[in-house]
Amino acid sequence: MTPRKRKVFIGGLAGLLVLAVLFLAGLTSTERTNISGPEQFVREILAPLQNGAGAVSGNVQGWGAYFRGIEALQAENDSLRDEISRLQQEMVDLEEYRLENERLSQLLHMTADQQVQYDYVTTTVINRSQSNWYKTMVINGGSQDGFAVDMPVVCAQGLVGRIINTSANTSEVLLITDRDGAVSSMVQNTRTVGVVEGNGENTLLSMIHVPYDADIENYQQIITSGYGGIYPKGLLVGYINGIELQSDGLMLDIDVSSYVDFNRLEEVMVLRTQK
Repeated sequence: MTPRKRKVFIGGLAGLLVLAVLFLAGLTSTERTNISGPEQFVREILAPLQNGAGAVSGNVQGWGAYFRGIEALQAENDSLRDEISRLQQEMVDLEEYRLENERLSQLLHMTADQQVQYDYVTTTVINRSQSNWYKTMVINGGSQDGFAVDMPVVCAQGLVGRIINTSANTSEVLLITDRDGAVSSMVQNTRTVGVVEGNGENTLLSMIHVPYDADIENYQQIITSGYGGIYPKGLLVGYINGIELQSDGLMLDIDVSSYVDFNRLEEVMVLRTQK
């Protein structure tokens, strides 16, 4: 900038400052009905700047309120998410209590004559065998609870198996689905007697030693016969799910399905002999 232009610029700036001072002096003076020409000129010049400053100030305040509102909404959302998680967990817990109560209630539906002979002790499954050779599970409760070898184990859906060994606080149960878990049984309505044995599968059983002319049909119930001295008479074993004549024509091969889902057992009852 040349010296001449600098002087012109400084002079113009000084003139604006003078006008601004006059304008401010007019504002601070007593109330007037008329303002001078220079004051009007300065007011017209400064009005856009004042409007812009006011708009900027208003926008800054508005954005501040906007961000404060977002923070409040975020905090409220976090609180609501926590509350939803808590309520969902409560619903899960309540459903677990309901299902457990339902299972335990079903376990109590036993016949009166069996209750005279046995104490029904409810306990829980704490482990399952992973072996391909033996189908067993471990339950809570052992010799200190009066559990002993060959005591039957049942659930609401039917016969589960029998205890084969105990420790002080646990017992191992051989399931009827095991090949060594044979049960002396009978067809409930015809009283046809046979032996139900497992084949290692979850719910697949076979009833053997049944003569070819036995009066049996599919879906008839199979119960324990009471023979053999281990299982009391009348425990539900399953139902007939298939009948075939053996190749020699003398005996029947009978498929039996258990109502028990052995992979999902959580609570069982031990039939402890009353002293």
